Parts: sequence; C-alpha cells; structure tokens
Amino acid sequence: MSEKEDTVLREVREDSYFILLLINEDKTEVKLKFVELEPGADVSQTTIRDILDEAGVVYGVLSNGIKDLVEQISEGTLEASEEEVYSIAKGKSACHGEDGRLDYLVDPSPDEVHFDLDADEVIDYKNTNLIQNVMEEQHLATLIQPEDPENGIDVFGNTINANEGVPLKLKLGSNVVMDGDKLFAQCGGRFIREGEELSVSGNYQVRGDVDLTIGNVNFVGYVNVTKDILDDFAVFGKEGVEVGGIVGAATVESDTKLIFNGGMNGKGKGFARCQGSIESKYLNEVTSISWGDISIAKSIMNSTVKTKGKVDVPNGSIIGGEVSALMGIDVGVVGSDLGTMTSLIAGQDYELEDRIKAFESQLLEIGHEIDRIDRIIGPILANKDKLMSLPLDKKKAIKGLLEQLKHYKEEQGRIRIESEALQKESAKVCVKEIRVRKILYSGVRITIGNCKKLIKMEIKGPVRLREDQENDTISITNLTL
Repeated sequence: MSEKEDTVLREVREDSYFILLLINEDKTEVKLKFVELEPGADVSQTTIRDILDEAGVVYGVLSNGIKDLVEQISEGTLEASEEEVYSIAKGKSACHGEDGRLDYLVDPSPDEVHFDLDADEVIDYKNTNLIQNVMEEQHLATLIQPEDPENGIDVFGNTINANEGVPLKLKLGSNVVMDGDKLFAQCGGRFIREGEELSVSGNYQVRGDVDLTIGNVNFVGYVNVTKDILDDFAVFGKEGVEVGGIVGAATVESDTKLIFNGGMNGKGKGFARCQGSIESKYLNEVTSISWGDISIAKSIMNSTVKTKGKVDVPNGSIIGGEVSALMGIDVGVVGSDLGTMTSLIAGQDYELEDRIKAFESQLLEIGHEIDRIDRIIGPILANKDKLMSLPLDKKKAIKGLLEQLKHYKEEQGRIRIESEALQKESAKVCVKEIRVRKILYSGVRITIGNCKKLIKMEIKGPVRLREDQENDTISITNLTL
C-alpha cells in the first residue's frame, strides 16, 4: 500500500517569498516548502516559529533545522523550488505492540515438494522434503508473547495511542504439549500445522503411489502406502510400513514390521529389511532380511530370504533362491518339476553364520602364515650348528619370525575358541526342522543345523525334515497335520 501524500497545514504568501507547511498523515512531521519570489527575501527564525505557532505546532520543533534553513536563505544557497521540502518539526510515532508469534525450532512439514541439490549441484528429484521428522520430547517451538505498545506524540502535543499486540491464536492438536511457553512433541512423528492447530502424527499416509510426486520416504512413525512403491524408490518407516499394492525394485525397511498386501517384485534389486516381522502376498527376485517371522501367502521365487524367526508359506511354494530361517520353515511346495536349484536352511542364525565364516577365513589366512614361517625357520632350527653360525642380523630376523609365529598361534587359538562359542550360541535357540506339506521336488538342497542333503527324488508330503547328527544326515518322516 503506497504512502499517502502530505497535506497542507498552512500557507504564507509575502511579496518576496511563499512558504507552505505540509504535515504527514499521522501528524508526526512538518515540512516546509520555500519559494523565493524576489531576490533578497528576508526570512528569520522568528518568522518561521511564528508560522508554526499560528499552525498550532508545539512539539518536536527542530531548532537547528530552522537555523540552518534561515542561514541558507540569507546566503542564497537554499535550493528553493516547489519540489524541495525541509523538515522543521518531528513528533514521536506510536510503536504498536508486536503480535504474539511462534518461534519455530523445527519447521512444520510442508504441503509442497522442495527439492535439494546433491554434491554435484544436480536436483535430487527423489528427495522431496515432505516429511519433517521429530522425536519424542523434542522441543518444537517457543510461544512469543505480544510486546507492550509505546504511545507517540504528534506535533500538536497530542498523544498517539499505540495498539496493543494481539496474542497468537494457537490450538494444540494431538501429541503436542506446552510447558510454559515451550511446545514439545509427545511422540515421534511428522510435525504438522493446519490453520491454528499444531500436531505431531505418528502415521504418514501416501494416498497413491510412491513416485516422483512423493519421493523417498524416511519416517520415524508408521507409513501406509495405499497403492504401489515404484522401482528405485526407498521407504523407511520406523514403526512399520504397509503397502496396499505392489512393491517394485525398491528398498523398504522398518524396525517393526513390513506388510506388502500386493506382494513384492524385486527384479533382482528389491530389498526388504525388518527388525520385526514381514508379511507379503509373494516375494519374487527379492533380498529379504528379518529378525522376526516371515509369512508369505503364495510364493517365494528366486529370492534370498534370511530371518532369525520362522518362514511360513504353508499354502504356497518356495522355488529357486535360498531361504534361511533360525526357527524353522513351513512350506507347501519346495522346488519345481524342472529341478530349479533351491536351497532351504533351518536352525541357523544367518548373522552368526556370517561371523563364523569370517572366523574361518581368518583361520585360513593365519594357517598360511604359520606354514610360511615354518618353511623358513624350520630347517634352520633343526640344525643347531647352522643356527649358531648365523650372523647377528640373521639371528635377529629369526627371532622376529619366532615372535610372529607365537603371535599367530595365539591368535589362531583365540579365534577357534570364539568360533566354537558362536556355534554353541547359535544352537541354543533354534528350530532344526522343515515341514513340507505337499511336494518336495528333486534338486532341492536342504541344510538343517550342521547336516546337509540333496534331494534326488520327488517326495510327497506332508513330511518333516530334521537333523540326524548321529548319521550325519537329514531324516525325513511322514507328518500328520
């Protein structure tokens, strides 16, 4: 809105000059416009003060400004025209109280996407910044109270009343509490402002697909996707992720649970990780890692599945790939009549197995080093005369090799003890059993505990497969369901 023009307060016309007093809208400043009509106009400070008095101006008169103005008129140096104005009185403007407001420590989640630039200053279209995560008990904002107003005085000596600041209208929604003037989150979730209401939601719903309009999702609460997660997108929901449609070649992770109502078609790149349970219609060409049970309605095909829980596919099939479950496997059909390479592992903790394999690799390397040192120093140590005749530097080198040999053997012993301890730990809580309800096709590799078996003939179910340590094999017995 443009400022209003000054209005005329008083006009004074003499033979040799013309004076015009102007006043602004809130009456806090008087300006003088001087036009010389004849050379040598005689204007004194008293003249200007008398004009101000006649106009009723009693406050904020600028004595020095008037003095300078009169001197310039007298010396003929004043810019005298109808465009030039000079301030000769100033009041005090009212200082209105500032309205109450919120000082945000965390910005509420936006309604529109905002793209970031990556390290190469290229727009990252999958990072839309639609979610502003907050944690439980996090300080969200501070309420700033309205500031006190300060009245002003106009040039006529009148008080200019200042408006008081208006308190902020604020409504606390779900999971937001106030302690004094501070607002805190009662749970982890998405910080939202809708009108006057502030809330924290533990749920984030994607109404449609996870695509470029949504971007990757990283949420500390529960994520619900009503349709699909498209290829190459990533979704993390700390408290769980549920997908109404199909998950493509995407990455989906949670600390609690994953539910894929339409299944997951990973195309060799899909990855699902959960510290809790996983439920899906099917898994196809997926790598899936879980700490809890994995329940599949139809099939696991050409996938790598590892869990510390149980794998349940009682009415479906496992065809191709590898499925490993610490707490056993229950499945309808395993393999196919085409002899598709399929591996089932029961009663093994995949994490401990990986550590044991790492230990075995270390033992192999240490064994090679021990053999190398033995080959060097063995013949020398066997011949005492040869050893005694060696120069001092060679003897020092032999001593160094002996110290290395001692270190390697100690390390070898330590790693063997740790490896054995891990194997005992993995055997404490496990179910060394696989149930096949319908058909176990030939070509399937079975590992239960430390025993392995290659199925060479088709077996009709229901059957139970268990570890037979005495005979170092796997027993297969009929099962009544």
